[in-house]
Amino acid sequence: MIKRPLIWLSFAYIIGICFTWSKMEISWAYILIAVYLFLISYLFRQNHKRIFNRQDRYIWFLPLLFLMGVFSTLEQIKPPEIDRFFEREIRCELTGDITTIVEREKGKTLYVTRNTITLSDGKSFLCENIIIYTSNSLTYRVGNQIIAKGKLQKFSKATNPGQFNELLYFQIENIDYKMISDEIMISDAGYSRYHALLGEIKTKFMKVYQKILPQRNSGVIIAMLLGEKHLLEEDIESLYRENGLSHILAISGLHTSLIGMSIFWILKRCRIPVIPATLVTILFLYSYGILTNFSISTNRAVVMMIIQLLAAIFGKTYDMLSAMALSALIILLQNPLQLFSAGFLLSFGAVLGISVILPCFRKLISPKNQIIDKLLLSICAQIATTPMILLFYYQYPLYGVLTNLVLLPLMTLLTLTAILAGVIGVFFLPAGVFLAGGVEYILRFYEGVCKLGSSLPYNLVTVGKPNLLQITLYILHIILFAYIANRKQCKIILLIPLFATFILLLPQQNPGLQITMLDVGQGEAIYMKTDQGTTFLVDGGSSDVKKVGSYRIEPFLLSQGSDTLHYVIVTHSDYDHISGLTELILNHRITIHHLILPYLKTKDEAYMDLESLAIDNGISVHYIQAGNTLTEGRLNMTCLHPSADFIGTSSNSFSTVLSVNYGEFDLLLTGDMDMGGEDELISMMDYDILQVAHHGSKYSTSKEFLNVVKPEYSLISCGKNNRYGHPHMELLNRLDDVGSEVTITYESGAITIMTDGERVLVRKYTD
Repeated sequence: MIKRPLIWLSFAYIIGICFTWSKMEISWAYILIAVYLFLISYLFRQNHKRIFNRQDRYIWFLPLLFLMGVFSTLEQIKPPEIDRFFEREIRCELTGDITTIVEREKGKTLYVTRNTITLSDGKSFLCENIIIYTSNSLTYRVGNQIIAKGKLQKFSKATNPGQFNELLYFQIENIDYKMISDEIMISDAGYSRYHALLGEIKTKFMKVYQKILPQRNSGVIIAMLLGEKHLLEEDIESLYRENGLSHILAISGLHTSLIGMSIFWILKRCRIPVIPATLVTILFLYSYGILTNFSISTNRAVVMMIIQLLAAIFGKTYDMLSAMALSALIILLQNPLQLFSAGFLLSFGAVLGISVILPCFRKLISPKNQIIDKLLLSICAQIATTPMILLFYYQYPLYGVLTNLVLLPLMTLLTLTAILAGVIGVFFLPAGVFLAGGVEYILRFYEGVCKLGSSLPYNLVTVGKPNLLQITLYILHIILFAYIANRKQCKIILLIPLFATFILLLPQQNPGLQITMLDVGQGEAIYMKTDQGTTFLVDGGSSDVKKVGSYRIEPFLLSQGSDTLHYVIVTHSDYDHISGLTELILNHRITIHHLILPYLKTKDEAYMDLESLAIDNGISVHYIQAGNTLTEGRLNMTCLHPSADFIGTSSNSFSTVLSVNYGEFDLLLTGDMDMGGEDELISMMDYDILQVAHHGSKYSTSKEFLNVVKPEYSLISCGKNNRYGHPHMELLNRLDDVGSEVTITYESGAITIMTDGERVLVRKYTD
């Protein structure tokens, strides 16, 4: 007999989702099913009773669940019909029903379903879910039908490693498009009284928490209990994340279970029979899920809690793994892409750690007291979630187990006190303020412990995004550990999870030189990493991407396992080349050792500001001019321009030009150099790769210059539909004339070059 059929059914559905996501041909699905059915039929005919019996007939349904996973994922990723009628945005009119209302500082966010979109030419399209951003002051209720006018926009894909993928995020949220609305009217004022009541309760509690707690801590409690993170201060969110406590700032299973069991206990104390008490608790949990926008962790916890309550009613044994499998299946049936969300993987990973790995540790160690047992629980949850933490955040909180051990015991007290303060504060604010004092002290203690953890050496280990092989080996080692632990009591096998963690945390090292031109829109940022681990960043800015340092450059660096830049080289001080560098210095999450600036007799304000900022933050500042060289292992970097006596006609003509040599490989970096600066470089050699100057301007990269350089590949960094018309057709024609293969960041995303000094591999991120 095969135990726990729900696990196998859920697993078959998940395999179907992964099959579609891997972009395999659908014909392979039918081949796999045919092979599976043949093997099962053969085993049944052979009467292998040791494997199967009559209770295992569910295995015939596994192919059906697999196909459901395949086709539900295909349906989920298929764009709406209107998608092919516009590229990025289009003005239209929308009619739909409000399902959720979120109050923001600068307006409201409306989630609207059953939408009819009408274009200016009269064509109409149906669309399931759209999110609308509006700043008007109308009062909306869930269930209102509205007519909205504005710009309908597509979500953007990630174009760099590590970058937030807006499109995938909203696909997971089951949202098709966003609209920036400038006009909304309510066409049908009918609404759901139940949802409206829940919305009013939520708003009331948010206002109470903002009154009884300081702003910093009210944001924490509102995020923790009501699921709204827009009031959470950025530094406190980072502090909790860096110490492995992100789960505290989300509606977790712990919160939901605690609330559900408290309600059930109160009802039982009031001598309400088990069945009515259970039904009331289930209704309360479902309402709480709606009130908190039914996050994945809430969804999981509510389903598992309901199963536990129903098991008690019917006198059945509650099995955590089966309940978890059913919960996962219910969530994925709603939207199969939830499988790829951080919330899903971390939430279910933690439950797997507690339900599968923890019993193995207890069997091997036999903890004698509660402290050791709690430590084991924290370790096992960490073991199960480590791959997901690195997959999404690229950094590992080394002391996360200890901070969780210290702080989690207070979670029950914090949650119950915060709920009590909120409930009483609704009716009598001074009493709520009094109770909130306890909440305030606990949160101050939390923050103090987190700050202490952050001050310790190696608190946050930057590993980078693990590859598929590392994750697979890690999971196989953990499965092996669990398998052996359930059969033998041999403490030496505790080394298996340790070795698995070593595999995952092993720094990724390239055998040669890596060069990546990031997609930063209308700007420039080029990253280099040698085989010895020395890192360079040449420029880092953008004129059209806001916070390019925080949202594109920094996530990229962390995804590569680089929290240190040994050399940052600035070709010139235009905003689109340095804006992100300023952010990196101020954020203090990336350590910069050396800043190299062009040697200039006359400095502009931006140059001097960057220079002063670097010095104030303890960064060593150096100056470079023609003839200077920098050597790191096999890498040799030579400055070709400008010379000390160069007289230019524009700031761009003073751009630093660098010749990068690695074995037989050559790269020319030209910044924004114009044709005036090129005259000094006509005597150069030819190059494998050219970074085309000034984002593809027709006033740079002359025919004479190209005839000398003769690049095999030419890389252009510029924004799509930029106001300068980059890259100009004249320039593209000149590159074509010399037979150079052109790659543009707005088409290909980040461009990565890998070389061992002889062979060259060019990869495009969006391929």
